[in-house]
Amino acid sequence: MQKYDNSTGHIIADFDGKLMLVDTGAAKTFYDEYEGVRINDLSRMVGQPLDGVLGMDSFEGRVLSITRDTIHLNGAPPDDKGVPLNYIAGVPCVDIKINEVPCSAVIKTGASISYISERLILRDKYTRSVNDSHPYYGSFRVKMFVNYFSISNKNYFADAGELPGKFALHSSAGIDAIIGTDLLDRFDVIMDFSENRLHLISNYPGYSQP
Repeated sequence: MQKYDNSTGHIIADFDGKLMLVDTGAAKTFYDEYEGVRINDLSRMVGQPLDGVLGMDSFEGRVLSITRDTIHLNGAPPDDKGVPLNYIAGVPCVDIKINEVPCSAVIKTGASISYISERLILRDKYTRSVNDSHPYYGSFRVKMFVNYFSISNKNYFADAGELPGKFALHSSAGIDAIIGTDLLDRFDVIMDFSENRLHLISNYPGYSQP
């Protein structure tokens, strides 16, 4: 698949001649409308005409590799063990720590920034405010704060927004974070859906464990 640059941070790729939003947060691939989400609305949201959304049913049993510049299906996973992936409502989740507190996070390539629940986010270090959008709820403004993440043996500080109250569905399912594509600023991401493992490979110059 060829990956296209997108100013919003979303992952858009040519898949069998169709321009698709790659979203591991979507349980199914669709080309018109699914669970109230319409492709026309998503196209306006990402600023590009989309043909559809490439969801988890297209990745089943395959290896999805994503960097800042490339995307591949059916590559080989790395030799390291990685961290187990589990699933809630058909989308991949991973056990992580936020500010040293164990919790569960959704790995959502359809989200351009990461979010943390109200109960875990630290607001001591405000960095900036950004615009984000959601196909159900439209555009909104998000305050970003520095927080400490631990995923597998990778530890790092990164900006995150507070999970909006309107997304309380995630918290009710035991999810305290959404990991978005801003993860690619630090790591190449390999999701091995044949073995249900997540692998992170540092791409950040001078990265070392905090």
